[in-house]
Amino acid sequence: MNKKTKGAIAAGAAALILAGGAGTFATWSDTKDLTGGSVTSGHLAFSGTATGDWYKGTDTSIVANKIADIATFRIVPGQTLTYKATADFLAEGTNLNAKLELVGGNTTDGIGFDWEDTVFAATGVDSGSGVITPSSTTRTATVTKSVTFDATGIANQGKVADLTGLQLKLTQTS
Repeated sequence: MNKKTKGAIAAGAAALILAGGAGTFATWSDTKDLTGGSVTSGHLAFSGTATGDWYKGTDTSIVANKIADIATFRIVPGQTLTYKATADFLAEGTNLNAKLELVGGNTTDGIGFDWEDTVFAATGVDSGSGVITPSSTTRTATVTKSVTFDATGIANQGKVADLTGLQLKLTQTS
């Protein structure tokens, strides 16, 4: 064998030895288990059934003011009607921002209804805005909204205003 061939064989053998040694180089490592835990989502929902009734005037505590059938009631100028709805709800969650609303109904009826601000009555619900304070217990909300018929004149007699489609609504806010 000539010197060049012997040199090439020696260089190849040296490369194999170095490559094999690189595979045996060890690094140290370690792990430690942690308790990440679990999380449960909150709730924003109505429970049970909701009820609602129309009343003559604004005092809904007087049983005689309750209107048995709004479709047969005949309103006159200057008269106020109040809708009172009651529903159970749960608003539970850390940092939950939510609002209770009474929506729907025909607020642009064109025949002279003047809708008042909605009033909320429930533990942890702002009476003017409906903003809810979170709680882990179910609460009962009472929501009232009044409307005054302030139209006058012969043109507004016999008109029909659609007061259906009212809904209680819970909404998460930012």
